[in-house]
This record gives sequence, C-alpha cells and structure tokens, in this order.
Amino acid sequence: MPTTPPGSCARADHHLSRRLFLQGAGTGALGGFGRLFAADNAGAAAARGKHVILVFMSGGPSQFETWDPKTGRPTGGPHMNIQTAVPGLRIDEYMPNLARLANRTAVIRSMTSDLGDHMEGHYLAQTGHKPTSVSATAPHWLSVCAHEQPAAGGLPAYVVLGAESGGNMAVPGPGFLGAGHQGLYCPGKGQGPEDLPAAGAKELDAFRRREALRAGLGAEFGRGRGVPAVGAHDATFGAVGRLLTSRDLFDVTREPPERAEKYGPTALGRDCLLAARLVEKGVPFVRVQHQSGLAWDKHRRAFDSQRHLTREFDTAVGALIDDLIDRGLWETTLVVMMGEFGRTPEILGQGPPGRNHWTKSWSMSLGGCGVKPGVVVGSTNDDGTAVKDRPVTVPDLFATFYTLLGIDYRTELDFEGRPMPLTENGKGRPVKEVL
Repeated sequence: MPTTPPGSCARADHHLSRRLFLQGAGTGALGGFGRLFAADNAGAAAARGKHVILVFMSGGPSQFETWDPKTGRPTGGPHMNIQTAVPGLRIDEYMPNLARLANRTAVIRSMTSDLGDHMEGHYLAQTGHKPTSVSATAPHWLSVCAHEQPAAGGLPAYVVLGAESGGNMAVPGPGFLGAGHQGLYCPGKGQGPEDLPAAGAKELDAFRRREALRAGLGAEFGRGRGVPAVGAHDATFGAVGRLLTSRDLFDVTREPPERAEKYGPTALGRDCLLAARLVEKGVPFVRVQHQSGLAWDKHRRAFDSQRHLTREFDTAVGALIDDLIDRGLWETTLVVMMGEFGRTPEILGQGPPGRNHWTKSWSMSLGGCGVKPGVVVGSTNDDGTAVKDRPVTVPDLFATFYTLLGIDYRTELDFEGRPMPLTENGKGRPVKEVL
C-alpha cells in the first residue's frame, strides 16, 4: 500500500504542471482561439433552449479512483491523485483533462443510496424512482425532459447513443409517458439510427405514400377504441419520417478531422463527438453509454484495467467539455457524469484485487447550464466508509437537474388520472450549493 500521506501525491510526475495550470486559466479566461468565437454561437444556443448530455458510467464507478481518492489510506488503492484547477481539490491521476476543467464543473462527493443491485440501481439513478415504488413504469428522466421541453423543427428530442445489456432496467424507456417520448436509439461508436429506409427523393415520396395509407388505416382502427398502441405506432412512424429528411444530423464524418481527433479513437470518443454535434444542431437531450457490459464493474483486476477505462473517459469527456465551451454551448448544456452507485472501501484480497458494490457514499460530477463551477459538495470520512457531511440522495440530484433546466421538480405528471411525481414519492430537494 502507498505510504503517501492522505490528500497528497509523492510522485512529481503526477502533479499538474505550471503549463497545465496556465492552460486551465486560459480555459477560464480566453481559452484558446476557438473560444474567441464562442459569443457568436452563444445567442443561437440560448435561442434553442437548454440541453443535457448524460454520460452514464454503467457498473458503478469507484469514487476512490475518480472524484474522491483516499491516497495513502488503507482503502486508497494503488492509484495516486493530482491537483486540479480548483485549489484543494484532488482527483484520480488518470483524469488530467477533468482536473484541468475542474473550475468549470462541480463534484458531489456525498451521494448516498440504498439499491446495490446493478439493474435496480440503474433504474433508480435514471428515473428517480425505486422499481417497487411506482404503480406504473417510470420514465427515464430524459424522457421526462423531452415531454416537458420538446424539440423544435422536427428534430428528435431525446437520443440514446450506445447499448447496455439488461433491457429497460439498464436503460429505462419512456414508461407511462408513451412511445412518443422514447429515446431514439443509435448503436454507438458514432453511428446514427439503424435500418432507416433508403435515401433519395423517390424513396422519400414512396415512404410518405405508404405512411399516409398506414396512418389512415390506423385512425380507422382506433376510432372509438382508444387503443394506446395506435398512438405509439403513429409516433414511431412520424419520427422515422422526420429522420429521413435529416440524415446528416448523425454523420460525424462531416466533422473536421482535427475536431474528431481530440475525442480519441474510442467508441466513447465517437459518441461524445456525436453528442456534441447533436446538441449543436438543436437536439436537446442525449444519453451516452460508456461501453456496454457494466464496464465500471471492477470486482477483480480493477486497478490496471481501470486506468485504461478512466483515461478513455477523461479524454472523451474532457474533449466534449472543451468543445461545448468553444462553440458557445456550455452555458446552455448540462453535462452529467455518473453511474448507479460506487465501490466498496474494502479492497478484495483474493486473486487480482478490486472492489464490490457500494451505495452508502459515492461521487459524481456535473457542469454547464448554470452549474456553479469549482464547487465540491459534501465529503466522506478519512477512509471513505461513510458520508461525513451534506448527504445527497438520487431524488435530490434529480430535483437539481430539473431546476437547472427550468422544470419545476414538484411537477406531477398524469397517468390514467393519477398524479405521478417526478421523483419517488415527491422526495428530493435541489442541491443549492451548485445552483
């Protein structure tokens, strides 16, 4: 185990250099030539309303190896930590870009929840409800956003980039809101929707004729029956028709190579680039999956494999934040970086070491869209075994998201005449430290 005192790093090569600090200062002031033109784009971004890019870290990212390192403690593990652009804030050594950008984002180190199963945790962390606490299937919070703030100009309101195993528990759908608020699925690696009809004016005309016939037959069938599936069918085909006229929306090959290179050569890099492109074109809500198969679920062989995973994450998300700032979109785009829970303080001793699931005290980060930059909310005790101060629940987090987006977190949606709160039993209050 490392003998370095808590909160410090003994290796000189792990400290942020003076050059890196100057780069961080540049981000806060001029921030490079791209930022000189940010003001030109900011007005257009504001006119399009607010956006969300959720980068979901499936599997439960370790707070010890991301935003709450305990270097030198028995629970700390082999990773070192580095100083960020925020005095006193240190994060994992393999997150240099997010360290540089820490004065743009906020960190919550005192998240706490109570569902340690992956699928139940996914459901809670993306709907604000426990699976057993609702009388109807709860919608993903980005489906709620799409319901409350639909897209303009025929664009999809909500796009899902990348798959995760586990079905609707892993990536909850629109729930009782219906198919019209389902996220448009893209398979990942920067690819757009699959299985669209062929392109071209002739093909588009043929689709429209078929669609007119289908819609007429559906309307006749549904007349007097009130069948919800008819409306869902209409919503799906309507979305397809709109996509046929905006295929280039998803074409990341249209981006300059130098822009794409900053994101890295990974699937996450391609999807973060596509997320930035979608937001820039006016799509309000995007969910990005960081690898499939519960990539952050590191029970064994955690520390060697996680450094590669964390570097990939840091490169792609760091480039995303830089890009949004460059293009005048940062002030209108909420970027959320989180998983479903954290990892145990205990390091498993049998075989190649790792950590198990942990819900009592974990971390996440967010920024943009009015988030107060450079803030650290809450803390854990010396070994990270418990929240020391300012516990934040998942409903609190969702109340914060909705408030930042201008949505009243106390809103109740209607399901068959029954009021449905946006979070479990209406719980949750905004984290005022980041507002």
